[in-house]
Amino acid sequence: MMKAINLFLNNALFIAMFCSLFLISKSTYAENITKVRSAFIFKISKFMTFPPPTLNNMKLCFFNEKKGPEKFLFSKKSLKSQTPPISIVFFDDIEKIMELNHSCNIIYLNENIQSKIDKQWINKISSKVVVIGETLEFLDLGGLVALIQKGNKVRIFINKAKLSQSQVKIESRLLALVKFHPQ
Repeated sequence: MMKAINLFLNNALFIAMFCSLFLISKSTYAENITKVRSAFIFKISKFMTFPPPTLNNMKLCFFNEKKGPEKFLFSKKSLKSQTPPISIVFFDDIEKIMELNHSCNIIYLNENIQSKIDKQWINKISSKVVVIGETLEFLDLGGLVALIQKGNKVRIFINKAKLSQSQVKIESRLLALVKFHPQ
């Protein structure tokens, strides 16, 4: 009887350890993908030239989720994109399009926010602003850039049609690294 109880406890302990490793590695994996997306947003900003009037600083705009790339970038002080310093701006309402157009160089939309927008919303965003999402569907709606997770990597996709309409100049060094959609 004692042997059966010990065997049961050992198996239960093993299963608990295995499950905790899985959960820890999954959260670490999600955190790493978030950091990669954060780095991509930051690096992408360095390869873009925005039309005049250029703001005194590079403004990266996020919606008040504060759990994805915005949380990581917000925690980093004194980031610079080329010469202007980077400011992180948070918005509560996706309908403040006029304010977004005047306040942002780059708008980042995670999948949760993407589900709340449509093609008309994207078409109201100025061609002087870069909108970054996380899915190919976002590019199909008219978004310019998507940071898409493929396995354990994040790839940069650019919407060809939207690029030709954008007033933002993207350096050829970045364009050489991206995948275009549709291909």
